[in-house]
This record gives sequence, structure tokens and C-alpha cells, in this order.
Amino acid sequence: MEKWSGVLCPRIQAKLEKEKHKASYCDVQPSTYQLFNVTNDLDQLVVNLQEKTCSCRKWEMVGIPCCHAVACIFFMNKEAEDYVDRCYTREAYLQAYAGSIPPLEGERFWPKVQCSLDPPPIKIGPGRIRKNRIRDPFENPKKPGCLTKTGVEMTCSLCKHKGHNKRRCPNRDTIPSPPEPPTKRPRGKPRKDGHPPYSNVPENP
Repeated sequence: MEKWSGVLCPRIQAKLEKEKHKASYCDVQPSTYQLFNVTNDLDQLVVNLQEKTCSCRKWEMVGIPCCHAVACIFFMNKEAEDYVDRCYTREAYLQAYAGSIPPLEGERFWPKVQCSLDPPPIKIGPGRIRKNRIRDPFENPKKPGCLTKTGVEMTCSLCKHKGHNKRRCPNRDTIPSPPEPPTKRPRGKPRKDGHPPYSNVPENP
């Protein structure tokens, strides 16, 4: 900030430049030297440069002149930076951070305390102590720990349509049944006599 040459802080200056760009779309009609009537699109606002107020209330809340106020300031051939709140100036920023932060020693150099430090006592409130946990509003009362399917949209595994499952599928009879899975290959080394491996031969009772 010490290298900055502007009157305002960089971010505040950037925000003010945006308001200056919007001010070109405003039409100013003076009432007095401090009171103006500003027309922006279909809005009609009142700006008071002496009290630093505008009908949009942006100037009062932020401290930066709005586009309506900037249009009035330009109408009076003045600088908009002079109407920004002092807290946004470079001088106020440097004054706020002029003091230094004192260094802090590590925990090894802290003074030793002889008295024992215990945590605060646990205060038990009135009434019966709660034993059961607070249940979720969508938890199934018959199966603790399991949530209900309320609000879950089901998808049929047969017709791939939503709103029902395969038990209540209306197209259950028209959809062909899926092919049977292929038989698994027998485990073990094949025998020379053509019989299945010993691992698949059932044991004698």
C-alpha cells in the first residue's frame, strides 16, 4: 500500500470506476446545488450530495457513491473520489496498520504455574437424563439405523422405466425373459478318462 499512489485503496478505486461507467447511462436534472433528480432507465431517484444519500441507499450502506451520485458529481464538475468515505482512503489504511504486532515467545518460555488446572465441572441440567439417541425423521421405526425409502423413485429392472419395480411391472408378460447364464467351467485339472475333475465329484454319504 505504501507504493500505491492513488487516494483510495486499489479495490475501492476499481469499484468506483465501475460506478463511473454506469453513470454515463443516467440523466441528471438539478433542483439545487446539492439536490438532484436522476433518471436511470425506468427508475427516478433523488440524490443529495450534501447528506451523501441516494434513493437506492447504496451510497449510505457501502460508503462508495453509486452511479446515480457519480452522475450528479460529474454534473457539478467535481471528483468522485472526494465523496468516498474516509475509511477507504490510503491514508486511513496506513494509519490503521501503522502499529507493529509484538512478537510472541514459544510455549517453552511460558511461566510455570504451580496450581493445578482442571476442566470446568460438568453441569447436569434438570429433568431425566436422555438414554435413547435422537432418531432421524426418515428412520424406519421397525429397523433401527435404516432409513425408509420415502421419496425414492424406483426404477424397474425389466423395462427400465421409473415409478415401479419388476414385481409390479405392467410389461412383465411382454418382455422376454433374460437368457440363462452360461454354465461355469468345472474347476480342477481335466481327467484323461473324460469324467469331470475330482473337485466336482460328490462325496459318498
